[in-house]
Amino acid sequence: MSQVPEMLSVSTVAAATVDGVGHHLFKVEGYSRLKRTHDNTGSYLKSSDFTAGGHSWRIHCYLNGVHEEDAGFISLYLKRVGGAGTVHAEFELELVGHAGKAAVLWPSRLRVRRAPAMAFKVGEKKGWGYPKFIAAKDLERSSFLKDDCFAVRCKVTVVEEREAVEEDVTAEDMERVGVVCPCKDDACEFKHERPAQTLWEKIALYCRFVRGEASS
Repeated sequence: MSQVPEMLSVSTVAAATVDGVGHHLFKVEGYSRLKRTHDNTGSYLKSSDFTAGGHSWRIHCYLNGVHEEDAGFISLYLKRVGGAGTVHAEFELELVGHAGKAAVLWPSRLRVRRAPAMAFKVGEKKGWGYPKFIAAKDLERSSFLKDDCFAVRCKVTVVEEREAVEEDVTAEDMERVGVVCPCKDDACEFKHERPAQTLWEKIALYCRFVRGEASS
């Protein structure tokens, strides 16, 4: 019986970052005064607009929580401003210490929040963020707050999906799908032929022969 031809092609679709990574440092000075003027749940401070990945962003900081159930917490959100359509972005929000302070000794889970790629649309009320980023009392007794000031670093990475692109077949690709080239020639093309390797493959090949789908 003749060998059964096997063909393999490969394509890849990938997520890629756009125009690098953007960082913004949002400083809050006069925390105790601002806390009194923004003591209503849902009232927020906002950073200036900044650019990351070719899009404009803004941080919203709620000193007494974004929702009623978040009262007593600092809420931090990232909001997209300007532009059209939907943009996917990974982002990171972090409380940063002051020079000479050991804020870095705080566990990262208490000072850093990292989000996977989220869909941002212009016009959304809040964007994406963390309603209970840190309890206000924890912030107030930490070294993050000094001289009535604290700061938040935001890192934004815009992600886009690249269309599937056909690629050259590699030896690793062939091994992963079980296509083995008997010629052992690295210069061979995509078509590879091999005889049936296992008992079940031989039975399947015989059945195709009986049905007239294969010939000897």
